[in-house]
Amino acid sequence: MLSRLKLYASQIHWARRYTERYAADHWMWYQRMRTTLKPYLPEVCGIRAMDIGCGLLQWQTILLHSEGARVTGVDTEYVRDDRRPDKYWKIWRTNGIERAIKTAVWDYTFRNRYQQALRRLSSFPLKRKQLDLRQHAAERLPFAADTFDLVVSHEVFEHIQDVPDAVLELRRVLRPGGLAYVNIHLFPSISGGHHMEWKFPDFEPSRKVPAWDHLRKRQFPHHPSWLNEMRERDYRPIFEQAMEILVWEASIFEGETQLTPEIANELSDYPRDELLKKGLIIVARKP
Repeated sequence: MLSRLKLYASQIHWARRYTERYAADHWMWYQRMRTTLKPYLPEVCGIRAMDIGCGLLQWQTILLHSEGARVTGVDTEYVRDDRRPDKYWKIWRTNGIERAIKTAVWDYTFRNRYQQALRRLSSFPLKRKQLDLRQHAAERLPFAADTFDLVVSHEVFEHIQDVPDAVLELRRVLRPGGLAYVNIHLFPSISGGHHMEWKFPDFEPSRKVPAWDHLRKRQFPHHPSWLNEMRERDYRPIFEQAMEILVWEASIFEGETQLTPEIANELSDYPRDELLKKGLIIVARKP
């Protein structure tokens, strides 16, 4: 119980300090997505899209919706873009009291600040009315085959237990020629253990949790959500068997100043490039 309280205290600390930074990162990732997709999908206005794992902030769903896409955000947790009391009761019933409390704290403490920051950064007006947000698992989507022109997902697949089933579902709901844009946070990266202390490894490295602790002694195992611990080599055949790969590239690299010769030697089973690669961006097309 004490460790969980420390985890939530850490999350509040980081949110208080870096709410605007979260918004800046999200805007940067959205621009990266639009730029990467531009050769294959010049415009998103009018397309039918789905955001897998839209999350507490629904930022990717909101930005696509604001650009005119008919987008559905799905998440395993109950999500809504409001602060009506029944929302937290429903979260409690479907995802537990901890999640309900966490969502309420964010909504009443940081939500407005985050939304204002994202609004200032956006190059187009943000629209939140008539958002389509639903509670579904990526492995079992209730949509008909050939429904969506675009499926996006940001740092969610590392939390999915059955990735092959999720990719097959993604392919099923895409129309022929439809695109998937998937950004995966890789487990071997310095922040891949999802410990809040390594949220910004180059900007503010942790003084409490050793670098790559999740690959080493695991002295600080507590993180906000479950991880499947898959590596890039595990994801590649799953996507290649189901889709036509158009882009397969690193998202960013991080942690180089933290990778000492001693740590590199201790983690010799992992190539240096894999330890420094935060994530993986995949653009794939349904044949």
